Amino acid sequence: MAAVLRSVQLWTTMAVLVLAPLCFGSVDLFWVTVWAILLSISALCGIATPLGIAQTRIMFGFLVVCVVYALAAIVQIIPNAIAPLNDPSWARANALLGLDLPPRISGRAEIPPLAAGHFLLFATAFINGFFIGTSRHSSGKLLWCARYSILFCAIYGLVALRLTPDLVLWAPKLAYRGSLTATFINHNTAATLLGAGAILWFCSAFSALQSFRFSSLRLLLLTNSNEHLGSKIAARSCSALLCFFALLLTGSRGGLICTCLGLFVAIILMAAAGKSLRRWQLFASAVGAGAVGAFLLGQMGRIGSHGLLDDARWSMYGFCLEAIRQRPWLGSGVGTFGDLLPSLRAADFYSWGVWDYAHSTILEIAVEMGVPVAAVVVAAVLASLWVLARAAVTSEGRDRSVLAAITGIAVLSYLHATVDFSLQIPGYLIPFSILLGCGLARASSTARAVFKSRSGLAVQV
Repeated sequence: MAAVLRSVQLWTTMAVLVLAPLCFGSVDLFWVTVWAILLSISALCGIATPLGIAQTRIMFGFLVVCVVYALAAIVQIIPNAIAPLNDPSWARANALLGLDLPPRISGRAEIPPLAAGHFLLFATAFINGFFIGTSRHSSGKLLWCARYSILFCAIYGLVALRLTPDLVLWAPKLAYRGSLTATFINHNTAATLLGAGAILWFCSAFSALQSFRFSSLRLLLLTNSNEHLGSKIAARSCSALLCFFALLLTGSRGGLICTCLGLFVAIILMAAAGKSLRRWQLFASAVGAGAVGAFLLGQMGRIGSHGLLDDARWSMYGFCLEAIRQRPWLGSGVGTFGDLLPSLRAADFYSWGVWDYAHSTILEIAVEMGVPVAAVVVAAVLASLWVLARAAVTSEGRDRSVLAAITGIAVLSYLHATVDFSLQIPGYLIPFSILLGCGLARASSTARAVFKSRSGLAVQV
């Protein structure tokens, strides 16, 4: 029975991972509800999965962060929960309309369904990925599914850009004409997903390349085994380059830079795995590679002509900092950024389009939830990177490439979330959360295996 439930969880999770990006990024409440229900059922199927001590600690830490976030959101909508922090808009509404509405910290009387749905998607997607990551066989299938589903999105995006450049799927493309958006409305979110695919494929190809010795590399085409491995490397490299080429055609500045930095981190971790490099050497290599990459990328396309960030985005960040200054402790309420922005934006602020996001996820969290909750989120982000990177360096075999790739994707996603809102789009949030959960589960399993092997070696000696 347990095996059947784990199989149901695996296939349901993979189905959601594949389908979520295909429905215009699943930004509508309908799709958010559908994926939340499926992922919740899937998580229940894996709730009896046995966890090791390290895995239990990671899961406990994740649940603590979720509880902190949820409790803050609940306190925000309780009438007169903390009177000094009440939103002044309630008093103004009562005075102007002659009402007697109880004031709250939040600018809304209840948590918006879309905000609650995004939180549930992140939590259930992570939990499913984590449970699947406890099994090397299941996690291998999940990573295979992720690689090929993103490759399919890249191929579709290239074909659609050529044949139907004015359409997103079957709907008219209202923005980013001439740019590859695949199945997304926004080209930046498409770039983030394609960048994640490029990192997965590059790390897979690099892992296969590392199995060569120099002597066998010269005899690549002289033996059947080397010929098969060479074909595998070529196919994986072509898939990686195809995803990267599609990324370039999105025209996303942040997506390109963050992908390259994430890929640098992943390659450095794979190259350093098994070597006695000190932390400062790894850090210096990462900084040096990042600086060279940033310099080269800074001369390309829109980055060279427009810079990394436009003036409107800097102005938006200024509005966010002002909002944080006004409500530093518990924010304006979860899901209220779009309601609050009109009262913050200056009269001379001009920008094309609708600004319903802060274009910086962490700043938006600080605006809506307050500085303490944002600090907890940042601490969780840094902890996840540390766990993944440390395990990638100490792991061996296939785990090395998997952990390095997921670390690179985490770097890409976290960095891009500081200048855009890709992690607020379910079509990318779901695949990222599943991969992050899977990676952290594999990292704790790898750490335990390495500890046991070293302990056994010590006993033998």
